[in-house]
This record gives sequence, C-alpha cells and structure tokens, in this order.
Amino acid sequence: MFNRSKVALLRRASLLALSAVAISGVAHAADVVTDDQDAVSGVVVTARRPLAESQAAAMQIQKNSDSLISVLSADAIGDLPDQNIAFAVGRLPGVAIERDQGQARYVNLRGAPVYWTTLSFDGLSVVSPEGRATRFDNIPSAIASLITVEKAIVPSMPGDTVAGNVDIRTRRAFDYKGQKLTGKLGVGRVKLGGGDELDSNLVYSNVFGDKLGIVAQASYYSREMATDNWETDPYLSNTVAPEKRFAREHENKHYRLTRRNVSASIRADYKFDDNNSIFVSTINTYYNDDELRDNFIFRLDQGTDAAGNGYTSTAYINGNNPVSGTVFGARINARIDYRNTKEGMSTNTVGGEHKWDKLSASWRLNYTYTQDGRDTPVTMAFQSPSTFSLRPTVEYDFRNGDVNTVRLFQTGGLTAARTKGAQVTNIEDFQFPLTSAGMLKGGDFTGAYTAKADFDYESELFGRETKFEFGGLWTSRTKKSRESSFTRAYSGTGVPAWGQFATNIEYLGSQNLNYTFRYTNKDYTTNFVEDLVKTGQATRNDTRANYWRVGETITAGYAMATTRFDWGNIVYGARVEHIENEGQAFVNFPASGSTPAGQRLVKVASDDTLYYPSAHLNWNLREDLKLRVGVTTSASRADFDDLRPNFTFSDSNQTISGGNPDAKPERQVGLDTYLEWYAGRETFVSAGVFYKDLKDVLVQTSKVFGDTSLNSGGVDRSGYAYSSIGNAGEGHIKGLEVFFTGTAETFVQSRNLPAWLGGFGTRLSGTWTSSEVTLPSVGGVPARTISVLGTSDAVYNVQAIYEKYGLTMRLAYQYRTPWGQSVGAYRVVNGSVIPSDNGDIFWDSDEELDFSARYQVNNNIEVFFDASNLTNAGARRYGGQKQYPIEYEKFGPRYVAGVRFNF
Repeated sequence: MFNRSKVALLRRASLLALSAVAISGVAHAADVVTDDQDAVSGVVVTARRPLAESQAAAMQIQKNSDSLISVLSADAIGDLPDQNIAFAVGRLPGVAIERDQGQARYVNLRGAPVYWTTLSFDGLSVVSPEGRATRFDNIPSAIASLITVEKAIVPSMPGDTVAGNVDIRTRRAFDYKGQKLTGKLGVGRVKLGGGDELDSNLVYSNVFGDKLGIVAQASYYSREMATDNWETDPYLSNTVAPEKRFAREHENKHYRLTRRNVSASIRADYKFDDNNSIFVSTINTYYNDDELRDNFIFRLDQGTDAAGNGYTSTAYINGNNPVSGTVFGARINARIDYRNTKEGMSTNTVGGEHKWDKLSASWRLNYTYTQDGRDTPVTMAFQSPSTFSLRPTVEYDFRNGDVNTVRLFQTGGLTAARTKGAQVTNIEDFQFPLTSAGMLKGGDFTGAYTAKADFDYESELFGRETKFEFGGLWTSRTKKSRESSFTRAYSGTGVPAWGQFATNIEYLGSQNLNYTFRYTNKDYTTNFVEDLVKTGQATRNDTRANYWRVGETITAGYAMATTRFDWGNIVYGARVEHIENEGQAFVNFPASGSTPAGQRLVKVASDDTLYYPSAHLNWNLREDLKLRVGVTTSASRADFDDLRPNFTFSDSNQTISGGNPDAKPERQVGLDTYLEWYAGRETFVSAGVFYKDLKDVLVQTSKVFGDTSLNSGGVDRSGYAYSSIGNAGEGHIKGLEVFFTGTAETFVQSRNLPAWLGGFGTRLSGTWTSSEVTLPSVGGVPARTISVLGTSDAVYNVQAIYEKYGLTMRLAYQYRTPWGQSVGAYRVVNGSVIPSDNGDIFWDSDEELDFSARYQVNNNIEVFFDASNLTNAGARRYGGQKQYPIEYEKFGPRYVAGVRFNF
C-alpha cells in the first residue's frame, strides 16, 4: 500500500521543481565553471566534444584523489551521456550491471555482490527502497554533475561500504555563471510489442545577488513493452534415477508493462561569505511498473504416461526422457496478475560548509523515506478440472535450452490406456475455470534520520604536512512491512472462464507458442475484482503473519590523517560503529492449556560494535605515473528482512525456521594495488589487483535455537533445531582490473595526418575475478564450496568512439560471464549430493550492444539518437548446470531520438 501522504509529498516536490523550471524562461548562454573542471578546461570550443570533455575532467579529479576512485563527469554543459545512473556507471572500469527486463538496475563493483555497493548523494549515504541492495535505475543522470565510484574504503565512509560507494554530486547553481536552462526531449519505440518510449528532463539554475543559488531538476521517463518469457522449473529430484531430473512444469509468461521513472529535485545554496555556506535540498524519485501478467502453466507432474503411471513414479522415470516427451492429461494452471509496483524515495537534507583558518567543518541533517510497494490490484487463478480427458496431452521439447516449447493435444482413451488426440492450437478450447480472485495492497516502508559532522585540520606530524580528519554520524532506520488482501474462492458450475476477461489483442511477442490466446482486459478485470471487494463477495484475509518491523541505530565515529611527502601521501585511520537492532513480527502459537491458539507479537533486540582500520599509500612514481596500495576493513550487514523474527515452528518435529535477528555482519579485509598512467591529455591506462578475505559469510545454517522468546504454555522451544540464515561461511574474492582510454588526436597531429582521423577513440576495460565461499554442512549434506554470489569470472566493457566537428558517436558493448543468484537446497541420495529442486540458481552470460549519436547544431541545440540492446540478447537463468534452464526472456531493441537544448 503506497502511503498517500508520501505520494503527495513526491507530487508536491515534482510540481515545485517543474514550476521553478517553467517560470525561468529562456536564459542567455553560459559556460561551466565548476571547481572540479577549472584545472581541465579553460578553452572555449565552438564544436564541443562531450565525451572528451567529460573524460578530461574525470581524469584530473581521479589523479588528484587521495584514494582509488573512478569518475564520470558531466560535459561542458552539464550532461551525462546516459539516461539513468545505472547505465552511466556501467560504462566505468570494474563495473558490471544486473538488469531487470532489459533495464540496467543494480551495480556489481569488481565482481562483488550488489549489496556490497552503497549509494550516497553529496557524500551522505541514503537507504534504498529495497534494502541493502541499492537500485540505480530510478535515479536520472540529469540530477548529477559528477559520479564518483569510491573503490578504496576510508574511515570517513560507512562501514558497510564493502565493494565501494557510488557518490552522486548533484548539480549546484554556483557551478554555472548566472542563469541556465538545459533539457532533453526524446521519443522512440520498443521493437518487441511496438510500445512507445519517452525520455525527458529539464534543469533550471540561477544565482541571485551572488549569494543565493537555486537549481531545480525534473525528469520523466516511460517505456511500454512486451516480453518473450518462458520458465521451466523446478527440476524434481528422485531416488530412482537421480541423473534424470524432470521439470515439474513449463510456463509461458505473457507480460505487457509500462515502466515509468519520475524525479524532481531542488537545491538552494546560500553563501554568507567565501568561508561559510549552507544549503537545503530535496531529491525525490518515483518508479512505477504497471505490469499485466497473463500466464499459462502446464503442470507436467499432474499428468501420466500412456499407461497411467504418474509423472514421478518409477515406471515413468525409467521409461521417459526429461527433455523431450509426452504427458497425458497434464493440468493447465492459468493466472492473471496485474502488478502495480511503486517504489519511491524522498531524501531531504540541510547542511553547511565552514572554514576557519586551518580548520574546516561540514555538517548534514537528513531525513529519507522510501517505499517498496507490491500492490497487485488483480490476482486470479484458473485450473483444469480433475477429469483427465478434459485436460491436454502435452508434448514438451526442452532440448534447445533457449527455446523450450510445448504442443497441446486432446486427451482420449481410458485411465490406464490414454491416447493423444488432435492438436489444439487455441488454448481456450480447454476448460480451466476460475478458482479464486482477489487483490493485495502492501509494501515495505523505511524511514531514516541521519546527523553527520566532519572536520579537517591542516597541521604537521613529525615535520610533515598532515591533514587530520575526524567526525561522527548517527542514523536511525526503521523498516516495516504491512499488507492487506482480499480473496474469493470459486467452485461448481457457472464459474467465470478466461474468455470473460479477454480482449481480441493478438500476441505481441515473437515466440512460437504453438497455440493462440487472448490477452486480458485490464479495465474490465480490475473493475470485476474491485466489485467483489466492494460488495463483500471477497473477504479480507488475516495478514498479520506478514507484518514485521526491524529497526537499526548506528552511532559511528572516525579519525584519519593524510600525511604528505615529496613522493605522495599516506592516508590512515580507523572507524568505530556501534549498531543496535530491534525487531518484531507476529508468530502463530498453538493452543496450550487455557491459552487459545493465536498470533503473538514477538520482539527481539541485539547490538554489536565493529572497528574498521585502514591505510592507503599514494606514490607518485613520476609526474604521470601513480601507484596506489590500500588495506581496508569492512562489514556487510544482513538485510532487514533477514533480521526479522518471523518464526515458524513445529512442536511435533521440534523445528524452527524464519529470520535471524542475531545474524552478525559479514566481515571483509581487503587489499588493493593499482598502477595508474596518465599518458597524455586524452590517454589513460590503469591496472590493478584486489583481494578480499571473507569471514562470517551469511549462509543457510542449522543449529540449536537457544532462545526462550518462543516458549509458551510450559513448552520449552529453546532446544529446537533452527534453520535460518547465519554466519558460517568463509572465503575470498580476488581479481584483476585493467582500463584504457584514449583518442587518436595526438597521434594524428604529430604525424600531420588528415584532421578527421583524430576523432577516433576507444575505452576498454576488463575485470577478471575468482572467488569462493565455503558453505557449512546442512541436513546431512557435506560442506561445499561455491563462488561468491553475484561474481562473474570476467566482465568486459568496450566502447568505440568518434567525436569530431560537433558529431559524437559511441558504440558500447558490455559482456559478463555467468554469476550466481541464489543458493539452493540439496540432499543426499544413495551417497550422492543432488539438488532438492533447482539447486543453486545462476544467471547465464549477459551482453548488451548500444549505439548513440549526438550532433551539435549550434551552441544551444543538439540532436541525438540512441539505440539500446541492438543484438536483442536474452536473459537466461539455469539451475546448477546450463543443461537445466529455468527461465529465458527477451525484451527487444529500443530506439529513441530527440533534441537537447542549452541556454
């Protein structure tokens, strides 16, 4: 349920930002004068080179940094080259991207899991709607003037920054001379499904009386699309022939969706004088996924062979092939699910910067509210009747692995002598009446208060210039989940069929389904369910068992110093954090004596203190050659929903399962060694190795519960077997990262070649990673070793660039090898360890090829064309081994063209 007051807050902020832009009018042209770019630019160009401008500014910032960073800077008019932050950061070295339905969303830094990467705005960390795993696709690039990927962890950064932090420096009015208006409007098409795409933003800034600077930004992005999607899983294990794993079901998922990203931000800076300033900012992002799902699930396990032997029987397993065969009388389970996912973030900050001689101070007060909604206005289930002759005979063909298909036939014969009849190409020719209808509203909601202060003092230590830095942070976060739902069950005669909710819209995908169907009618179906609720035909479900709340309070302090030498500097120090957690959730308790059965609110609490020392060496081997070595410590905390006390127990089996409020953070000790060569004005080369030692990795464990919080009615449950996430794994992650960027400009000029050849350039990066983590023995399954989830063996980013005469073209290719998504359950059969169903789940190798072109018409107008996912690469998952594909999805290429303006 998306909180109405917070929605209103987002809308007001959006309207305020848009109003500030609208009243501005068209202003005079202005040049960028950011402090970060003063040392780089200074040359007025009539035909801009946006990528070269951005890269030159980024290299200067990176070279002067006291720690290992990668930088993406806006060009001379404040533009970044990609629509959102996830796409933009994905172009940097050591970065891999995880996508959702073709859209870059999560960031893996140097092969590490996504929850090891944190997000900050202007140096202040913020919470993500989804928890520890930060989303970057709902943050538009228009909001940023600079993105810094901080790979070296220093004491001034939060302790849960493990792989690194993505810091977004937002635009400020004082970045520009006077009044400025920039924006973009692009329209396009999504090839698969023929949907529309719209990409727009508007930024206005102005400085009043050399004291007050205001910048307002608003953006709107939407994409209509359909998907090609099938799933074949789970793969059932058996004791008859463990090497033959039959899929329980095959599913065609027919999605239509509209995805929207809306943002609005305002920042006001006031300069009292050159040494004192304050600011106030509000950044609001809103993501909406209006997704219509029409699914057909073919339950193979509820059919038989021709002799009536069950799908999981010895006779069936011995006599059939898991990847190609025929199932008689399989069941159709159809579903209609309309999911209206809403995710919002509102982060609001008041801060200041002050300087007194050698002492400087900065402070921040922040409140951030996030919402991770999961509203489902319609959820309907349909099912074949129990009579086998009314169900389809299904021919399944899973031999390809990328194109799993089924064919449907009539079923005839007798129970023990079934026959395959004529092929059926219209799925509605089979009976699968409605069995239930309902809706769900709910989500996870997080509120976070933060106070932060940082100081630095220039002095000397043992005769060396030294900058001392110290500060503290207090943050209190509370995340809670709540939902409500309604359901009506159907049975007997006169039950609605699929056709009652269908339209005549033809299939929008490109798969060969071997059957036809009709998409459902959104308005009619939604109104049907809403009427069930209004008239009382659908009853409210008891959802208290789904409620939980977890609180986290962090009190932190740090001290560090940077001592300078003729050859460079050393950065060293330590951070300490005290973490307090509390949680509550409803647990079902059985009747005991005079106490009736019911739900009871269980509350838990824990605390921990962690220390994070680190040291970094930055050695200028030459003016253009820098060596960086760093030793760091960090700890990644369990996600909020893993800390909830949502226990489920069985007195007969004496077992407990659920979350783990006592889960300790995963601890890491890291070593980075990098060499950076600033070979020329537009040429840069870097190479480095990294290593992290992992302790207390959070994995599925089994142990004695050891707590009295679930005791009731004289029953002591503290000795029950407890299955949950816990600290039991150890391992490491290590790798190599290389990066090259350069143009032909200097080479062409030095050899007096035709000037147009100087526009060619390239950016190349590769990251090779090796990792392992040892999982403990669980349920009799021996300990085993896997790769750290989220790590690919190799990640490549290749960009071919041409930039000359106002024309900028970029062909960008990204590729990563498979990576683990989740750890599955296993069991021992006849002395062999086999998956209980899918086992460990992996994403297969991923690639994307994008093209962009920009042409500067004049100083104020630029036209552009972007093409994404040109190869229409699919997203594929598999269970354990590639021979067991469980999902394959394609999204189609996308094309957008439009205009950028700058006044």
